[in-house]
Amino acid sequence: MLDREQIEALRQDIQRMTELDNAHLEEIRRQVRSLRDRVKLIRPRNTTAIALMATDGGENYIRFDPYLIVPVRVVDSHGKPHYVGAVSPYTDVAQLNEFHFQNETPLGVLMRDLGVDGLWRLSRFIPYPDTPPQEIRRRWVQVYRDLVEWAVLYHYVMYESFATDTLLVRDGFLRGFVFQPELFMNMWARIRARVEALRQRERRRVFLVGIAKQSRILDRYHLVMFLEGILVRPDACYLPVPRFMEEQVYRWTQYGRAPETESETETPEASYEVVGKLHFAKFGDRPYDPIYPVDVWTYHDERNEVDEVFSYLLADAQAGFPQPFYPLCLQRAHEQANLSGFEGGMLQELVIEAIRDAVCAGEPNAAHALNTLEAFRLLSRAKRGSGSERG
Repeated sequence: MLDREQIEALRQDIQRMTELDNAHLEEIRRQVRSLRDRVKLIRPRNTTAIALMATDGGENYIRFDPYLIVPVRVVDSHGKPHYVGAVSPYTDVAQLNEFHFQNETPLGVLMRDLGVDGLWRLSRFIPYPDTPPQEIRRRWVQVYRDLVEWAVLYHYVMYESFATDTLLVRDGFLRGFVFQPELFMNMWARIRARVEALRQRERRRVFLVGIAKQSRILDRYHLVMFLEGILVRPDACYLPVPRFMEEQVYRWTQYGRAPETESETETPEASYEVVGKLHFAKFGDRPYDPIYPVDVWTYHDERNEVDEVFSYLLADAQAGFPQPFYPLCLQRAHEQANLSGFEGGMLQELVIEAIRDAVCAGEPNAAHALNTLEAFRLLSRAKRGSGSERG
């Protein structure tokens, strides 16, 4: 616990740093002040809004699992599953790759359409089949989950039919760091061609946006926008975020630099093009309602449809519940994708059943192995219940 002397030392250091950084704060305020005239009102319009979301890989659904199994399920806001499966860091990548091609899953279709024959060619974070086990990083499982979520979005646009104009909302920005850069842009070129064909042949319009509940750029500028009265007004409104503001916050090009600003000296990691133009949006009609970062597909900016996109998004956000003024379709998709309660218990039992079969298969005394496994399971549950587990 901090004593009085330590608290006083921290207070002095914080005050000293604040005084030194005051010029920096004033520069940020000057940047934001210049954006006051760019704020635009949002007027509601109704259309079909659909969100696609993967089960949150950050949530620990399985409490008893030596195999580190991660469920991968992508559903839409209506509860329709578009992919259901599981993966672990020890999964044979070659077999996983073959599974997607043979079963024509959304990820298999995406790879086929992009002309790649392996997951490891789609993303540099997926290990090659011959990678030594000690060199494989567990992070590839989360990358794989993101790829599946992107693949479902791609498959939905390319192969679903649209009865009405539709707003597709992605949980997160429209920027794909997990892809090889050229493949990410090829995917969006195919999406663009499909959207234009839908407009011309079927008179159906498809809009795409990505929304995050928080972001580093909003963290940086949120307080300053309050101080300068930007977006602090009694109506729904949005503000296009200039590229230079993104460049001051994000390290990699795919998060903050347009294609025309790339240089020959950029590293391979910084060779990404962006397909989303960032905006700050407030969907409530009170001055201090929450502000969200929204990525609007640059295709809509080219067609001067940004106002229309936010109008459709507003109608869905105003119906948001239980989180007010956050798109209802995203909240519904999150609820449908969440594996907890009864479904989480079923998932745990499936893992235990698989472990039981694996352990008992090679044991001459199967009954003893089963008793030992159950005793270990009960011991693990007791440790969690006593609060002795630290995380």
